[in-house]
Amino acid sequence: MKDSVVSQRIQDAFVLLAVQDTAFLRAARPSIKPVYFGSQITEDLIKICYDFFDQFGVAPGNHFRDEVIRMLGSKPQDKAELYMQYLERIQTMDRPNTAYVISRINRFVQARELETGAVRVVQLAQDGEFEQAKSRMQSMLRSGIITEEVGCKFFKSEIPTYHNPERANERLIGTGMDPIDRKFPRGLCRTDLVCLLGGYKGKKSWGLIYFGCQAIMAGLKVLHISHELSLEDTEKRYDMMLGGLGGSMFHPVDNVEVENINDEGEVIRPPDTIQIPTVNDLTAVIRARRQIGRLGGQLIIRKYPMGSCTMAEISRYLDYLETFEGFNPDVVINDYIEKMQMPTGPQRRDEIDRAYIQSKGIADDRKLLMLTASQVPRDALRKKRLDQQDFAEDIRKLGNVDQVFAICQTEGQARQNRMMLWFLANRHGPMDYGCLFNQNLDVGQFCLKSWPYKTSTERTDTEG
Repeated sequence: MKDSVVSQRIQDAFVLLAVQDTAFLRAARPSIKPVYFGSQITEDLIKICYDFFDQFGVAPGNHFRDEVIRMLGSKPQDKAELYMQYLERIQTMDRPNTAYVISRINRFVQARELETGAVRVVQLAQDGEFEQAKSRMQSMLRSGIITEEVGCKFFKSEIPTYHNPERANERLIGTGMDPIDRKFPRGLCRTDLVCLLGGYKGKKSWGLIYFGCQAIMAGLKVLHISHELSLEDTEKRYDMMLGGLGGSMFHPVDNVEVENINDEGEVIRPPDTIQIPTVNDLTAVIRARRQIGRLGGQLIIRKYPMGSCTMAEISRYLDYLETFEGFNPDVVINDYIEKMQMPTGPQRRDEIDRAYIQSKGIADDRKLLMLTASQVPRDALRKKRLDQQDFAEDIRKLGNVDQVFAICQTEGQARQNRMMLWFLANRHGPMDYGCLFNQNLDVGQFCLKSWPYKTSTERTDTEG
């Protein structure tokens, strides 16, 4: 997206905040001109908010509809209907993230100011008026909602930001594994960068898809970027995991053994054999998608050829989705950074470090949850439990992320379809604990049941 273009969704969000939020309207009124917006309807509705604020000192709120109807008295019927349709759309929107809207609007406004003022700056420079040219340029770069640049006024804040629902990072999902989530009620929030650490062919992609499914079932928008796994395989795994479908493309039905275990992971009776539809059954796939779709979540899967994508390309693609698809993801899964375009030789580690920093920057800027994965070195492939020294290539990754979950599996656990999820690092709470869980990837289930990981004196042989 060019900075001189702002998506209609962001314009709609601006209008909604101007209608509802007096503090936002107070900040926007002096600096955001209605004429900046490309739509005449948007421009007129913002003018209504500004006029109401100028007269009464507050956002119009419930009076906005009355003011719109009064304004439409002088417009033809067909024009008035367009305004009312737009008004209905605005009223059905969820409240947007204010900080994100301000950030996007500011870039847009600064670009518009630069477009209109560049000729004047050049003319001043040619006339030798360098100080005026410099002042004009600085003024253009400072345009926008100035409050974005103001940090926390510690002793003047009425309440701490972490007590303010509008300012605090919003919890999006947990892990879906109770032994982990009970100790980590904060969960995974907007602006978090999360890394899933695992071995080569260690089910990292399955784990990332599992987190994606947790977000979809929570009604969130998910963008899943794959550099290694094909688009078709990624899509198929989502269908399997969300629909409980078998993975066969040759048979419409699979016979599947289902373990019977208690909350401690102990087998309580022999497994049951059941028949389930597979992804070969198109009717079952569509039925499952419709059922899950009712929860409100959305998913876009994007495959890049391995070694071709950059962080700049991911930012560009996010801009494209916002502008042309009206899609602002709550969760971005990047599977995974080391498979992106990276130099060889001594520069590789620095570039990986930079990509992690940029990933965190995207999460901060766009107020989303970012998940990626990372590889462990060969000597850690079958460890019972990974530790912080097991990051391959560059240990600096550990310092750039907010949470690290390690998936570990010994050979004995692999034979029993058991794995461990270990909370290896956490910037926002407890860490160095985990759980065991069973899985059945033949039907796309990364985690069927989880139970606490016992201490070394309590573990049994089956736990590894």
